[in-house]
Amino acid sequence: RDGSSGYDSSDNETTNYKNSRKYRSDPDFRMQNVHSSYHQSPVPQKPHPGVPLAALHQGGFGNSNSNWNRNKSNSEANLLSAEYTRSYQNMSTHSRDPRRNSVADFVHHDVVDHSHIMRPLSKAESHLSLATSRRGPSVIRGDYLTADDDVPTAFMYPHLQVCGLGILPESSSMCRKKQHLLLNDISFEVRGGEVLAVMATSEEEGTAILDVLAGKTRPLVGDIVLNGQHDVRQHSLRTRVAYVQNDSHLCKDMTVLQTMRFHYDLKKPTPKLEHLKIDAMDRINVLIEDLGLEQVRDTKVSNMTISERRRLNVACHLLLDTDIVVLDQPSRGMDIFDTFFLVEYLRQWANGGCGNALGRIVILTLHPPTYEIFTMISRILLISAGRTMYSGRRRDMLQYFAMVDYPCPSFKNPSDYYLDLVTLDDLSAEAMLESSQRIEQLAEVFRQKREPLSDPGLPTSLPLQIRKTNFIAQSFILFTKTMIYTQPKTFLNWLSLIILSVSLSLIMGAVFWDIPSSDPQLNLNDRLGYHYSTMCVVTWPILLILTLMEVRRNRKTVERDISDDLYGRFTYIITKTIVNIFPSLFVWLIYLVPSYSMSGLYMQSTGNYKGFYIYLGVMLLYLSCVQIFIIAFIYLIPLSNTATFISSIVLTTFFFVNGYVIHFRDVANYTKWLEYLSPNVWLFSYLLNRELSPEAVTSSFPMTFCKSKQVQRQDIIVQASCPPPNGTQVLVNYGLYDQKLQFYDYGNVPIAMLVFYVTCFVVACVAFVVNCRSSSTKRKDRSDTNKP
Repeated sequence: RDGSSGYDSSDNETTNYKNSRKYRSDPDFRMQNVHSSYHQSPVPQKPHPGVPLAALHQGGFGNSNSNWNRNKSNSEANLLSAEYTRSYQNMSTHSRDPRRNSVADFVHHDVVDHSHIMRPLSKAESHLSLATSRRGPSVIRGDYLTADDDVPTAFMYPHLQVCGLGILPESSSMCRKKQHLLLNDISFEVRGGEVLAVMATSEEEGTAILDVLAGKTRPLVGDIVLNGQHDVRQHSLRTRVAYVQNDSHLCKDMTVLQTMRFHYDLKKPTPKLEHLKIDAMDRINVLIEDLGLEQVRDTKVSNMTISERRRLNVACHLLLDTDIVVLDQPSRGMDIFDTFFLVEYLRQWANGGCGNALGRIVILTLHPPTYEIFTMISRILLISAGRTMYSGRRRDMLQYFAMVDYPCPSFKNPSDYYLDLVTLDDLSAEAMLESSQRIEQLAEVFRQKREPLSDPGLPTSLPLQIRKTNFIAQSFILFTKTMIYTQPKTFLNWLSLIILSVSLSLIMGAVFWDIPSSDPQLNLNDRLGYHYSTMCVVTWPILLILTLMEVRRNRKTVERDISDDLYGRFTYIITKTIVNIFPSLFVWLIYLVPSYSMSGLYMQSTGNYKGFYIYLGVMLLYLSCVQIFIIAFIYLIPLSNTATFISSIVLTTFFFVNGYVIHFRDVANYTKWLEYLSPNVWLFSYLLNRELSPEAVTSSFPMTFCKSKQVQRQDIIVQASCPPPNGTQVLVNYGLYDQKLQFYDYGNVPIAMLVFYVTCFVVACVAFVVNCRSSSTKRKDRSDTNKP
């Protein structure tokens, strides 16, 4: 199975029973054969430092020693095999060797404080050590309350209950008639200080539960109870739950410190006590140290490993300091040591790290973990085919399945075994029938035998909300990201565009060098060729890099930030457009000035260079119109490649109907309307009417001599100068001149292009805000997830 931990204890065990406990870390297993007098010791048990004092009084912890000891006798290890008993008896005669402990034992017994060490931590040190601020005092799991102990915390907050949850799949969410539920009758509860693992045979099912808990989607049926308050609304969950999504497309051009600062500036935690406010950098530095990111503190995200990116994604959400944290596949792509380190840290975070007296709720989806990681989980929610196979405490899981005649075999990882047990086998028709019947049977048995949820208690206030910045602050932070955080990458991208623009402009200027001298009689049509090449041909490389490449490079990061509710879609598109206006205009200016100066067309009246500035102004407006037109298509059409292809076809059609490649008389009647929609037609005619006007032609006409015209003056025959060329006739030949209407000879063309730009800008903003490509992206993500 894809994503399985692949752990089978039978592969690691040998016939030598002395080594049979090498990969076991459950404290119950080590004490299953200890004399009963040990459990009846009058020495009072010490409460776990993560359990709040208020919960001790509410839950009656003073007389709970006997309950804890009775529960220890019912651990999952007692249900495995008698061979464990024999192996432990053989080992009980020898002194206990700490080297035979699992990795989990080292974390609980050995405290390594590396805060004073200035050198970068090694991988082993980062996995086997946690910051003192997170650990609290060093304790032994056998002496204190652990995730295995059944704690009667009836009124411990935060307290989350989900009752009868029903969720529609995304494909049928818009069609309520089908009523094919993705999840049906899902119920569970989790309290502060506990870690709930959702193990589902389909990733879509686990993600759907987390989306509901984080307020991303609304369930079809069901009730969510938080701190005793029923029917908690979607907005209330969205503003109180930190959601670490599986999509960890962080900005690759920012460092770890910059990424966390960027997240903190956009979304801040509400201080639980005003006099205990923690400085932003102190909070960031603590999380960087605790999650083993100190050695990559100033490293770009693009140069980090998958595990470091995952931990950075978790750190960005733990900055919110919320009472409820949900994580979707946080360990995907991570090795066993990194997974162990992350889950152990989340367990300590839930137990009340960083001075939080009430503890937190951690809910995460996991692939089948190893046994050591499995023992860190407080509660398990096992789902298959949209129904609950098991929901409850992790320590009771083996006992429950043994009671329903599905005991875990010897030397098997329970998480692997039971997830395989409830997975639909589609290798053959017989296997599919047998597995589907088994799944249906287990779902029905659990529905009949499950215990009702505990009393939620009296309604209390909901957890504190997350503080979001306003529109102006978000725009400023996005501007800071572009101008500071992503440097020098952003500067190098713009520099490459400038170099490309200058190169293309110099090539154009060399080809069309000094047009008035090379084409004095206007019979080569160099003026028309220069303007057509500048407007329609040479601009394509710059357009594609400015639009398609930039959008595709940043699209996943932007969608991830918007999904995390860091900023709104409208805020991003407005800020991004305003920030890109001036660099884009500078690139187009670099593209236009050298070639137009080398062409010699700027002199349109004697001693007056006003035509040079008019040309630059209208051309900058035209190129901006073409750029925003392509951006509107990219945001409007779901697929980027398809959007680029369609926009290219439309623009090419506009270029063909401007009268230069295809004469107006040769254009079909049913395409005549394109002349009134194409800014290229408007500007092409506008520029030529200015440059071929009698005044412009006269000012740039060189005093050459006409060889075919000789005039006799007295006894001398002289060569007469050629008459000035007729630019009006050229316009008439191309169909660009209308003497009656003078359609192209007034100043409404810049206004028309401005209206075109505003229209495309509004279309681009609306398309991005409504997220027209969201459905296609989700379908693609689901298809990629289902690939083996």
